[in-house]
Amino acid sequence: ILDQNGKLVRHYSDKEETGFISFPGGPPADPVLPKKSGLNRFVWDMRYPTLPGVPTVFIEGAYEGRKSAPGNYSARIKYNSSEKIVPFKILPDPRITSTATDYEEQQQWVTKAEEGIKDIHESVLRIRKIRKQVTEVTELVDTTKMKEIWDSGKKLADKLLKWEEELVQNKAQSNDDIINFINKTSADYIFLKGEMDANIPYVTSGQKQQYEKLNAGWQKLKADMNALLDKDVAGFNRLCKEKNLEKIIVPAK
Repeated sequence: ILDQNGKLVRHYSDKEETGFISFPGGPPADPVLPKKSGLNRFVWDMRYPTLPGVPTVFIEGAYEGRKSAPGNYSARIKYNSSEKIVPFKILPDPRITSTATDYEEQQQWVTKAEEGIKDIHESVLRIRKIRKQVTEVTELVDTTKMKEIWDSGKKLADKLLKWEEELVQNKAQSNDDIINFINKTSADYIFLKGEMDANIPYVTSGQKQQYEKLNAGWQKLKADMNALLDKDVAGFNRLCKEKNLEKIIVPAK
């Protein structure tokens, strides 16, 4: 699906999404284009791509992408070397008195919220990969001969986990748990995005203020992440190099 400027809005395939992980409170897999012989029917929900989740993190909120604004679009379908493009329009709700400027402003604010969600979740996944490596090294080294690496690795892994827990609530596993465990920044972003992505294209001043508050908090945590990578993770790597730690570690008996 392309917008009036030829920019990609949504992409679908006849193949299932590779690497998709399903978990409670997470995003759904993208629908797959049918390819049976004969007539097939596929409906675009007029939304942008589904937002990414963080495995094991339960969020009571909609991961669906934002609604497309009224305007001119085109559907392009490819099969081998064949291609067909069909133009179409999304019409505004006739019950609502709104201008193109109203829809444009709504798109801008919802897009900023979506970018924040994606940035947070991608950063959490990145830090998880690093913490996994640090934990594996720490668990494999001899705690007597390489105590300095063990101590440093454990401290670093704890720091990385503490940083993650400022952004996502790892304790929630069901709808009831969100009452028992406070939502974190990621869930607050998703809730705000859902509120702004309303049928009536009007973003309130309160929603704008909440976005600025959430974004300020995220930018601080993002700076903390970069400091962890530049200082703590880099320092742990230097320590491992100084101790001539092999890339393949034979576990201590």
